[in-house]
Amino acid sequence: MSIVRHFSQSLKKIVYGDTSIPQEFTIGLRQPQGEVAVFLHGFGAPLDVTERHTMACCAPFIIGVSVDGTGIAAPRKGGDISLRFCERGGEKRVLGLIRLAPKATVPLCRSELILFNVLGSTNYCLTRLRLWAHYLPAAYSNWRKFQTFDVKMRSSEIRASQVAFIRPHPLMLGSVNGESGGNIFPMNLLGDLGNDYFAFALKDSRRPAHLVERLRSIAVSNVPLSLCSVAFKLATNHTKEFIDWNQLPFPLTLSRSLLIPIPASAPRVREMKVDQVHKFGSHTLFIARIVSDEWHSNDPQVHIVHGFYQHSRLRGDKAKLKSSLIEDSLNKHGMAAS
Repeated sequence: MSIVRHFSQSLKKIVYGDTSIPQEFTIGLRQPQGEVAVFLHGFGAPLDVTERHTMACCAPFIIGVSVDGTGIAAPRKGGDISLRFCERGGEKRVLGLIRLAPKATVPLCRSELILFNVLGSTNYCLTRLRLWAHYLPAAYSNWRKFQTFDVKMRSSEIRASQVAFIRPHPLMLGSVNGESGGNIFPMNLLGDLGNDYFAFALKDSRRPAHLVERLRSIAVSNVPLSLCSVAFKLATNHTKEFIDWNQLPFPLTLSRSLLIPIPASAPRVREMKVDQVHKFGSHTLFIARIVSDEWHSNDPQVHIVHGFYQHSRLRGDKAKLKSSLIEDSLNKHGMAAS
């Protein structure tokens, strides 16, 4: 090893410690996940919206929160609006917060979806020194390469998205099918809205967004750990209009009502009819009604969390962190990292 390389690795270890890990971690959890609670502050008493919010767009970064009733979108006078991400157990630490400003309100049956612009965020998963050791070079890289990005997120939006992924996000496979053909693709910008509503966001520059908008129906399948690496490989289907169902490396079955092809091993499948379509910047937000919800098992399913939270949830335990890195590589690629 050259002296320069050795010095570079030593410096990196000093600056990052053991926090130089993947930004995106896969973990297995049962649903609904019970690790992290999300509370909406600024509308009176804090509201538990753990299972009532979604990322609506990345650039600009927009978050939607569903609340029961109507006409309650006026924030408390003089109060800051934020989403706070907290441990459900243990010390119930506040792990992060995202500061919000109301953008629009979308009426739903018996509820409304409040859309918020993201103003900024604070992440408590790592010490401030470690965080800024990551933030500063990332911000410089983002500034240099900004124009080449498909989704042009500002550095402040990227940091807020890292907080949003403190709450484990289930990885799901969306299936659509019509007379001309169909497709199946991974999704993780999604969330329950309550009262049989569900929301998901798809890149407007990708084919599935336009296919879903045209067909107005979709089957959404949770992903078992055994199917994780295959689900990641299906990301290439975002560039395809249609696929050959016979070429998929796993057995299929048909969803109960809409008869859409779905993975036979899916632990949970929800069929949906799209009610509303909202186009923002980089993403299209779909608001759908759930027409059927089938549970086949509640074994651990694939969830995505940010690496900073993974380090925090393991309390910096080096052995557990190393084991989780191997597990993550197996989940994503079907092989351990070398």
